[in-house]
Amino acid sequence: MKNHDDEVVISYFLRGGVILSISFILLGVIIIFLRNGGDGFTLSQLANYGYAYSHHIDSKSIPLGDIFHGIGLIDGIYFITLGLWILIFTPITVVIIGWISFFQDKNYLYVAMASIVLFDLFFAMLVIPRYVI
Repeated sequence: MKNHDDEVVISYFLRGGVILSISFILLGVIIIFLRNGGDGFTLSQLANYGYAYSHHIDSKSIPLGDIFHGIGLIDGIYFITLGLWILIFTPITVVIIGWISFFQDKNYLYVAMASIVLFDLFFAMLVIPRYVI
């Protein structure tokens, strides 16, 4: 790919990822308000930080594999979770596109730097949270 093509592809991915993410998050919020809660919790329980903290309502309580099941149940919490995952993976996709472009251009210094960035991102997402109390 040429530089201009890369910029166009990256801009589409960024724009599309953010729009898709915002759409899922807003839809999830609307569903939560219409159903007065989500994932077995009432709206007041979700809004009460003390309750949420004492009952461990956080992102760790939703396994990644259960998101699509929750979407099938039209549960707003899962729509919001999917929107957040899309938002997280949007810049990762951009780095992967850049890595492919650098590899095609045989610019190995930038391939190495993009590889380090990808390693850092995945390490921060998959390894570090397991050791944080």
